[in-house]
Parts: sequence; C-alpha cells; structure tokens
Amino acid sequence: MESQREPREQGVLSHLMALERSGMMQHDHLQSEKLQMLKVTAMTLRAKRDKLKQQTHTIKILKDKINKDLPLEDDVDAAGFVELQQSLLTAWRMQLKDLQRAHHLTGGYDLVESKEGKSVCVSFHTAFEGVYLDTYNMELDLMRTVQISRHNIPRSFPLESFAKQNLQKDLKGFLQTVSQNLNALAGRRQQITLIKELIGSVEVMESNQLCNILVLMCKAQGETPVAVLCTLEYEDLTLCLPTHVRIESEDKTLSESPQWKKNQSLLLESPAHTALLTMRRMGSIV
Repeated sequence: MESQREPREQGVLSHLMALERSGMMQHDHLQSEKLQMLKVTAMTLRAKRDKLKQQTHTIKILKDKINKDLPLEDDVDAAGFVELQQSLLTAWRMQLKDLQRAHHLTGGYDLVESKEGKSVCVSFHTAFEGVYLDTYNMELDLMRTVQISRHNIPRSFPLESFAKQNLQKDLKGFLQTVSQNLNALAGRRQQITLIKELIGSVEVMESNQLCNILVLMCKAQGETPVAVLCTLEYEDLTLCLPTHVRIESEDKTLSESPQWKKNQSLLLESPAHTALLTMRRMGSIV
C-alpha cells in the first residue's frame, strides 16, 4: 500500500511544481509586457513634452514679434503658422475660461464666446448705490493678437489708452481696468442726475463727458442768500468721489468759515447729492 502511495504522491508533487513554474512564467511575461507598455508611454509623454516646449517657445517669440509688428516669415512656414495660430487661439480661450470662472468671484463683467471661439463678447455692467445703470458691450477678436473689433463704450472714455497698456500682455488686468473705470463713470453721472432730481435749488453749471469736473452753484443760507460755487475735481477716474473740492463766493470769508470747511469735507467724503442734502438739512444752503 505504501509503495502505491509514494508514486501517487510524487505525481501530485510534480504536477504542483509544474503549475507553479507555469504561473511564474505567466507572471514574468505579464510583468515584461507591463514594463514595455510603461516604456512606450514614457517615450510618448517625453515626445509630447518636447513638442509642447518647442511650441511654447515659438509662440512666445511670435507673440513678441506680433506685438512689435515684426514679420513672421523667418520663424514659420504657412502650414506651421496655421498650427501655431490655432495654438495661440487655444491659449487665449484657456485664459478666457479662467476669467469666466473668476467673474463669479469678482463680478463686473460677463464673457461669452462667439464665432466658434474665434472671438469673445464682453458685457460690462455698471451700478451705483445698489441701482443697476448702463451696460456696455465689447467684442474682442482672438484670431491673431487680441484686438477690439467693436464696442459701444463712450468715445470720451480712454479705452485705447487702456488697450495699449494691458490688452496684449494682461487681458484680465485690461478687463478689470475697463470695468472699474466704467463703473466709476456711471456713478459720477448718476450723482449729477440725482442732484438735478432731488435738489432743485442747486444748479449744475458745468460738467463734461467723463464727469471728472463738476461745478455746482448753490445759495448759502442767511438774511441775504449768497451764491456759492462748488468745484469738484475727479483726478482718479476709478473713483466716484472727488479728489479736490474748491469753494468760491463773493463773500471772501465764507469759504474759510468752520461751517463751510465742514461742507467742503462732506463733498470730499460723500457722493455729491448726499453731501448737498446734508448741507441743506444743516441749514448751510437754501
């Protein structure tokens, strides 16, 4: 019986050893295949990285040349230019996507792609004291360099100056600057409108399209009302409040009086219509 069991046990052991050897061979084969796949993937990624580096470098050179109005023929052929132009367009679209996400945090303007991503429409929303005012629109062409193709922003607004400063090198900064200045302009305009609507005794003697200078005539309270000219100057066009206020009157002592010194501070620190209403409530003006 024992002699019969030994060959049987040896047969089982041999079979197990064969299975183990077969499993090890399959494992080694799979490991070899995985290693080969990893090598191929690494080579592909390196090639893509090198191509991306070259494209990035070339795009930088092209952007510099475009900004300086230099010829491009020495750098790329026609086919290469089309490919790089598409890369530039993709880069601008990625930047605009980031700006669209940032808009949800900062507000002030909306971005909408048009013409299959070859241009973008920007809407600038303005408001003052919680009241929505004008909306201005601008279309940016992204095909080569970023260019303003059309807009309905007032001609007096220094849009061209802002574009020269930031449009090519800092699109986000350009849009924020335009938005901030448009909003301040709308705020200054709205103050003039509210002065005319709320304070009939104050006359707007002078203003301009940018509303960066405002001359008001009011009458000081007294036995004989005295005409007073208040000149508000707005040197910082990003603000709704003036940077300088000058008080003038035939009564030379009036502008130096404590009451009118206080009125001058009010005009510097508060919106014009709010300051004038306060001055009337205090009895300074009719």
